[in-house]
Amino acid sequence: IVQQIAILMGCAVLPHLKQMVDIIEHGLIDDQQKVRTISSLALAALAEAAHPYGIESFDSVLRPLWKGIREHRGKGLAAFLKAIGFIIPLMDATYANYYTREVMVVLIREFQSPDEEMKKIVLKVVKQCVGTDGVEPAYVREEILPEFFRSFWVRRMAMDRRNYKQVVETTVELANKVGASEVVSRIVDDLKDESEPYRRMVMETVENIIQNLGAADVDQRLEEQL
Repeated sequence: IVQQIAILMGCAVLPHLKQMVDIIEHGLIDDQQKVRTISSLALAALAEAAHPYGIESFDSVLRPLWKGIREHRGKGLAAFLKAIGFIIPLMDATYANYYTREVMVVLIREFQSPDEEMKKIVLKVVKQCVGTDGVEPAYVREEILPEFFRSFWVRRMAMDRRNYKQVVETTVELANKVGASEVVSRIVDDLKDESEPYRRMVMETVENIIQNLGAADVDQRLEEQL
């Protein structure tokens, strides 16, 4: 019910946000996995509806959420990650940077997950964290990019339409943070790949990045490769 209220009311939940969070908070530490999962999804819906305000209303659930991502696996973990993905963008820069570093350890581990639903959520949360003020380009460049490209820039991702779209969006968000050439240089050679869906995914990403950021930091060698 709380989840549906958040979806239907949008930002009008703000005056009631604290009470709503209090209603579902205990569900995060319930014995039943289904209860924990739906409580996390309801928090995600509330944070999405409240964006970019209301972080103080979520203070009481930060600890159980962070404890949960270290203890849970599978669907339960996916729901907790989804909630965190919507709460981090509400934080001020310092806290967002700290919590992103904390959650990124779990996200990078889950890059290897065989579950398609988990992959989609991980991509979305990476996009949300990276797009938040306070997360430094150097950190993204060193800690996230290498594993991200190793895990998600593979032909298999181009075959699934939903994952394809999320990979493109997350890669464009990473480029917004670290610069066009940093990202384009990692995928430019894949424009010659023999798989057409994969080439299309590369082309769409390059096109979106250049549209967003221009080609100012694309050096001559990268230009020739393109």
